[in-house]
Amino acid sequence: MQDIIQQLIKQVEENQRLSSNTKQAYKGDLLELLEYIQETNTVISDINQTWTKNYLKHLEKTNKERNSYNRRASTFRTFLKFLYKNKLAPTNYSLIVNNLTTFTRSSTDNLEPEDIKKIIGNTKLNNKDKLILLFIGKLGFTATQIAEIKTFQVDFEKKTISLSDNEKIYLPNEIFNELRDYMVNQRANEVDNNTLSLFLNESNEPVTELDIYKLIRNLSADLKLDKKLTARNLKRSFDNRIDVLSMQREIFQVTTPKDKF
Repeated sequence: MQDIIQQLIKQVEENQRLSSNTKQAYKGDLLELLEYIQETNTVISDINQTWTKNYLKHLEKTNKERNSYNRRASTFRTFLKFLYKNKLAPTNYSLIVNNLTTFTRSSTDNLEPEDIKKIIGNTKLNNKDKLILLFIGKLGFTATQIAEIKTFQVDFEKKTISLSDNEKIYLPNEIFNELRDYMVNQRANEVDNNTLSLFLNESNEPVTELDIYKLIRNLSADLKLDKKLTARNLKRSFDNRIDVLSMQREIFQVTTPKDKF
């Protein structure tokens, strides 16, 4: 396990796009992770859904500031992606970090179930905007992931979305039906049908992260939610939110290796 952390630290040090301060922060986060691994006597085969959630709880207890927690959680996500990419984990546990945020909220930040129903049931929302909220709230997607989805990643026959070359998520009926209606009634009529992006903005250009955040911010103001509607709160408060790793998915040619570290 120490060798894995050292490989990640080396990648950070060789990354020319990162400032020296950012590199130091990443290295510090990875060394903290290594300390936890050593304290808990973790070996590579121990890393699973439960272990991932326990480390997130550990981060919550040891980091009282939101920004501090978010940065360490982001570093932890990088670590989990590295394991999956190098076939050191049977599935992509970084999805848990995307879909499960444990940082404590104040009561004033809470979104109640009736708020969620009010948001999704709002008649002003078109198919595209509803889908974006569902992708965030129920599937745990980030704005970046949503902006990068292409039309060819959707398989309507099998009701799946491909996350990568070797992983597909089966869509629940609520989202699949909304997505099908969007593709037939809205996306097919978009002015620019040459782009492969699944979602287009009002200018008929591929939707961006900024477009998504603007949608959520404007909706929060329209519904008088006092800025409680954010991507983070939507993901944490959604009624009957889906745990991505509990969904049925296809894994191709990925096996659990022996503990080499």
